[in-house]
Amino acid sequence: MKFIYGLILIVGAVSLSVVADIVLKKSEFRDFKLIALGFLLYGLEAIPVALAFQKINFGPVFIIWSAISVILGLIVASLLFKESFTSYKILALVFALTAIYLSSKE
Repeated sequence: MKFIYGLILIVGAVSLSVVADIVLKKSEFRDFKLIALGFLLYGLEAIPVALAFQKINFGPVFIIWSAISVILGLIVASLLFKESFTSYKILALVFALTAIYLSSKE
């Protein structure tokens, strides 16, 4: 159960990071309000990550962080920015899901 709670915290943190990335991309570093919002979101992501470190060992946190970043990045790129979903991206998705699964094994 600790692993699931930690996983949820990491997903939340990565989601904040992805939203911050999107906001900064939309700002084109010209809109000060969007830039400030992006940096605020980056700062807020530290809270769930710090909590996740209490639930999951150090190494798996980074493995899961990277895998969730790949998964959310592929989803956002495909849906929001209309990038094509290639066979290489599907392979990356499979590897990311495998990494999450394997990191849950102790």
